[in-house]
Amino acid sequence: MARQHDSKLVGTINNLIFYNFRGAYYMRAKPVSVKRTRASVRSGYHFGKASRIGRQIREIVQPINPRITDKRMMCRLTGAWNKFISWREKQDPASPVRKSGLPFIQSFQFNEHSDLESIRAIQVSVNSPEPGLMEFLFAPFVPAEALHAPFNTDHILLKWIITSTSLADVETEKLATGEIRIPYVHELFQPPVISIPVITKPDRMVLMVGAVQYMVKKKNDIRQLNDMKKLPCGVVWAGQE
Repeated sequence: MARQHDSKLVGTINNLIFYNFRGAYYMRAKPVSVKRTRASVRSGYHFGKASRIGRQIREIVQPINPRITDKRMMCRLTGAWNKFISWREKQDPASPVRKSGLPFIQSFQFNEHSDLESIRAIQVSVNSPEPGLMEFLFAPFVPAEALHAPFNTDHILLKWIITSTSLADVETEKLATGEIRIPYVHELFQPPVISIPVITKPDRMVLMVGAVQYMVKKKNDIRQLNDMKKLPCGVVWAGQE
């Protein structure tokens, strides 16, 4: 925007606009219009879907997410979903459907300071023993050796939330939530099987988000360890119903 000094023009000449604003006369160039390509329009559409899904998931897993206000985490989650949506669109419809290990989503870490994937015991396999039922199974492990727990640990809580996201409707719902209390022992521990009913739909993505919390002994009390480096939270399984 520039002020007119020797003229009082109002109107348009070529790519310049002359106008009066609060008694003074100014001129400015017309805005340059940019024609969006089909690819850029599609990219914006994908990003919008990813942003909405990311926000929905953050709201659902908030009770177990130690980094709920971390803007970097928010951007990373949106970016992961944006990459996944773009990847999925490029897949050949005739190719076999990938039921687990969804790229960019599997192993996503909500807390960058503590990697849940490094705790090898917290790995999940999924079975469908009958239509409309999913079972989440953990292999047995020795808690005192497998969970990276501090020496003064009393017990460990494995909290989990399972979500289902429809890419067509851009809607996410909570399917189930719970926690497993794991004793800090040098003996083999078998986590229980988690069974949930589901309505099988081809476009639904299921996520199991897990968080490990160490309950430690402090004087005559037992408290949660709040060190960010000891609060892992991430996607332990991502697949389709």
